[in-house]
Amino acid sequence: MSGVNPLSSSNASVAAIPAPYPDLEKGKAPQTGNRNEVSASPTAKAARFFGSGIGGTPTLELPADLAGGRGVFAKLEKYNPYSSIKDRPAWYMLAGAEARGQLVPGTGTVVEATSGNTGIALAGFARARGYRCIIVLPDSASKERIELLKFFGAELELTPSEAGYTAAIEKAQQLRDATPGAWFACQHENADNVLAHYETTGPELWRDLSGNIDILVCGVGTGGTISGIGKYLKEKNPEIKIIAVEPSRSAVLSGKLGGIHRIPGLNGGFVAATTDRALIDEIVTVDDEDAWVMARKLAAAGIVAGISSGAVTHVCRHVRQRAAVAGARIATIFPDSGERYVSLLSS
Repeated sequence: MSGVNPLSSSNASVAAIPAPYPDLEKGKAPQTGNRNEVSASPTAKAARFFGSGIGGTPTLELPADLAGGRGVFAKLEKYNPYSSIKDRPAWYMLAGAEARGQLVPGTGTVVEATSGNTGIALAGFARARGYRCIIVLPDSASKERIELLKFFGAELELTPSEAGYTAAIEKAQQLRDATPGAWFACQHENADNVLAHYETTGPELWRDLSGNIDILVCGVGTGGTISGIGKYLKEKNPEIKIIAVEPSRSAVLSGKLGGIHRIPGLNGGFVAATTDRALIDEIVTVDDEDAWVMARKLAAAGIVAGISSGAVTHVCRHVRQRAAVAGARIATIFPDSGERYVSLLSS
């Protein structure tokens, strides 16, 4: 995959990665607009997106012994520049902020509350564009995620994991309010989060499988991935079934109270505004232990994927074994690499 490493030197240039909006000059504010409005036509925005080296990730058929049978396909998002699916919405949100005049390259501060992957992508893009970056995350984040954030130049604010993800959001809001020129990405409310998957991940998955998709199994964190991909797939074929995966210890989509769980990347104890419930046909919960066990099994089979990938594979296996879906083609998303969780998975 082609792409430019924005950290090829300790003093990364603002031009180290292609500008989200090439006509935007450093220090010159574009026309401003509403926070969540779409800032460019889909065609233009998608073209700039792929020009940045993001996307185009491979889709492979999972081993039948792990997936419960043949015909289960996973899109491997670890092949994005910063090694996770969150490169997509991070790029879209940053590009949208620049287009609306909320950020001007070379000045300003990017603030975000995240469990890790969005922060890593934003930190990398922010450094390449000349922004200060402050990331707020629970102190339960893996050592690998914390070290990567530091490596990309982010300033870290840790919140108590027992206080939940909402504590990180509240802290990020406080930092935004107290920091002149700060922009809060606010991924759980930002429409560009969903748009990234509607314009890129969804079309890619449809193309990868030549439109032969019967079921999408997708983990839900902010809901941006399932909402964007789900909307695109339903428009292509309304008969496609969308299955949401959430932790059994925090089954908020199922109407239960949010809680603390150990599947990084899945929900933060609430249903985000970026989750379109109307697209979801079924909700399946997964135990932390089952997600961890499956992540280890995937690694043993040569697929080094994160814990949330273990969660969706566990659900795919059970869906595959249902008599009602015999012969159906199931697609899922592996959001990141297991390398970010070695300190957890090996413990």
